[in-house]
Amino acid sequence: MWEFVLSAWKAELVNYPILLMQSAAMLGVFNLVLMLSKASDTVLHTRASFYGWTLGLTGFVLLAMAFQLMNLPSKPYIGSDLLFMAGLLGGWRGGSICWALLVGGRFLFGGTHQAPAFMLDMTLLVLGGIVMHYRIGHKPIASFDWRDVRNAWLVRVAVSMLATGMIHVLEFVPAHINARVFALRILGCALSLLIIGCMLALLRRDARERVSHARALAMSRTNLLTGLPNRLALGEFLEALLAADARQHVLMTFQVANLKEMVRALGHDWTDNFWGQLSANLTRGQAGRTLETFKPRSFQLSDLSLTVVLQGASLEWMEREQMAPRVQAEVVATLRNTHSAYMQLQLRIGVSNVRTGTQINVASILRDLSLALHSNEQMVRYFHSSFAEQSDKDEDVRRQLIDWIHTANPPMQYQPKFHLMTRHVCGAEALLRAQSVKEQPLAPPYVIEIATRHQLLSQFEWCTLEVVARDIKRCLAAGYPIPLAVNISATTLTLPRFGDRVLAFLDLLSVPPQLLFIEITESGHVPDVETVRANIVVLQRAGVGLSLDDFGTGYSALTTLATIPFTEVKIDHSMIARIDQPRMREAVALALESATRYNATLVAEGVETEAQSALLLEMGVLYGQGYLFSKAVTMEKLIHMARRKGAFCADGTLRSPRPIRV
Repeated sequence: MWEFVLSAWKAELVNYPILLMQSAAMLGVFNLVLMLSKASDTVLHTRASFYGWTLGLTGFVLLAMAFQLMNLPSKPYIGSDLLFMAGLLGGWRGGSICWALLVGGRFLFGGTHQAPAFMLDMTLLVLGGIVMHYRIGHKPIASFDWRDVRNAWLVRVAVSMLATGMIHVLEFVPAHINARVFALRILGCALSLLIIGCMLALLRRDARERVSHARALAMSRTNLLTGLPNRLALGEFLEALLAADARQHVLMTFQVANLKEMVRALGHDWTDNFWGQLSANLTRGQAGRTLETFKPRSFQLSDLSLTVVLQGASLEWMEREQMAPRVQAEVVATLRNTHSAYMQLQLRIGVSNVRTGTQINVASILRDLSLALHSNEQMVRYFHSSFAEQSDKDEDVRRQLIDWIHTANPPMQYQPKFHLMTRHVCGAEALLRAQSVKEQPLAPPYVIEIATRHQLLSQFEWCTLEVVARDIKRCLAAGYPIPLAVNISATTLTLPRFGDRVLAFLDLLSVPPQLLFIEITESGHVPDVETVRANIVVLQRAGVGLSLDDFGTGYSALTTLATIPFTEVKIDHSMIARIDQPRMREAVALALESATRYNATLVAEGVETEAQSALLLEMGVLYGQGYLFSKAVTMEKLIHMARRKGAFCADGTLRSPRPIRV
């Protein structure tokens, strides 16, 4: 017996170099295909067909070479190992593909000689691989180790011996041939171990390299400090979204409006956790839950801004439902409740369409959005047109501003101020009423934003003051000395000797300083610096009225009122609109008490109904302005209104040159 086995081994050892060459060729092909494959898999069953076709085609070629090119008594090839590995790696799908290719090749090149034997042998080998596949098929490929090699090899040897035994029992081949095959398979166990070990090692190395690459790729698309997807990830997401979904989509971008104050309070690295907290709290609250229907995805556009993609949303819907300010209010309230340091937080939001035309360039969208937001001073802004169109519109407004400054003639109208009881005109506020080059109305906040962006604000405000001063002179010439108010920002008040310049201009026109009011918006915080104090003292001593606009909408109402000697305080229209609510009436009463304490007159803005007017009078507020009385009018209509309302005496003197103090 042993002599027979030894003679069989000696006869077949000469074939071992051929088998080793086939194994090397097969491993080389397998490695090359792995390298060229772009698919990334973590477990075996994700690419079952891939393994089946790779091993099946390789076996088919080797089978053809063995039968057509080798003039040997036996035909050495590693088909058994290929079948087993196809079942192990590809399961029933991959194993079936490889089995079909090799059985077909065997019939094609070797004929039907001993067909039952090789059919049974190939089938059992594939089944053995499939059994092993379901033992390790769901295990991460990157975690394959020597135990998996050992177990697979033991199954491979056991199945091979089983196939030989069944062929002997069924007498598919003569006994001496089957004994020879059995001896050869014992000899081939070492080669099988080499093939199984090398193939699993190649798979593990490939999987680990792909995991490492995927991790590096993920890190390149993630902000390391906040853990959120970054600008690169946003660009790729938008590219894929626009290609797959033809609907409109919206970008909602958050920025911190008072960044300097927050940095002073919390340090330079406070945003490391802030943007993640903002993203996590985005869908809380009623408005936030509405956003969930649009599958919001948050991305770190830059270190100082967060962009949220709302899939399937439209800019028109966002503006109609006032989603941006609602989300802004809910998020800020939630953050303030969770962190006391966020009490002074102010968020700015820009909302824009992703699709702005037939030609869509994601890189341009993100670049222009970033530039537009950095130049935006409004707390909530909707970008209706493309950024190129918006840029052209901004440039047109800048040129208009320069023209107004050079000619000192911006288009102004006046919102009359009335005594609520007598309905007499007792003053007016100058308002910008401009149109674009396309004859579309220009919102004053937008014009102010462009002026601020191009360092034209102080010059623009000075030319509006010139217009107001000249219009006061026109009123005097008509016999109606109407006090007129002009809006001046805190930025202009910081200019040295601004107060002296105002008085000099009034003196040049022979306009009494008492007929000019300077309105300062509370939301534009007035810095307590020497130049501001000096300008205010000069104006106040000369009799120029100082009005605090939008009282109650900022964060330092009483502080501002206590610091500057205002002669008039104006409460915002948003408070008047809700004056029917008890808590809002209490707020108005508090504003009236504060104004009275500091010897200032209280004026209600945005009075639109008789009920509001009656309620204000009942509370003790005597002055107001709004659509109930009049919209903004030209200077000619204001003079006509003053004449018709009988606010002045017959000799042309003002019946009450200042609003009666409450």
